[in-house]
Amino acid sequence: MRVAATLLAAVAFMLGSAATVSAGSPPRPGDIRDCGTRGEGRSPQKLPRPPGPRLGPLTFWPMRTPAGRTGRATWPFAAKTPVVLPARSKVVLAIAPRAIAQAAFQSGRGGYVSAVRFEACPAGEPAFAYHGTVGRFTGFPFAIGLRRRSACIPMELWIDGRATPIRRVVPIGRRSC
Repeated sequence: MRVAATLLAAVAFMLGSAATVSAGSPPRPGDIRDCGTRGEGRSPQKLPRPPGPRLGPLTFWPMRTPAGRTGRATWPFAAKTPVVLPARSKVVLAIAPRAIAQAAFQSGRGGYVSAVRFEACPAGEPAFAYHGTVGRFTGFPFAIGLRRRSACIPMELWIDGRATPIRRVVPIGRRSC
């Protein structure tokens, strides 16, 4: 009986500690997308019209096609969904802990991760694809791996300087949740 009570207290302490850590600090990113990894067109990035799902300052490009097959056992489907951030934004986008088995973010180095740090360019950053500067927004090529062709995925956006994340369920491979 005493062993069971001690074990129960230890589990409660560990759960409380984990909740404290996740409530006050972002998860460790498995990938970092800085200004040099941005995507560029022939002019400065604009917000998509109509916009896709938003989490605070981060906007997903609207998904016009369903998630396609990847040929991978772990993430058999993937949806291309670039993200756009205002200049100088620094955020960590994470799959919520309860959904880590449902989805993951494609890493710029290959493979998949549960959290990615994005660091948008300053507005005056010289563009590499056209004459001029990056402008008010930075776009990043991006994809999300899924277990199923479509899903409603809980995500968190941790903005530098904020103690708590913005949480939202994001439709992937579908129009709404």
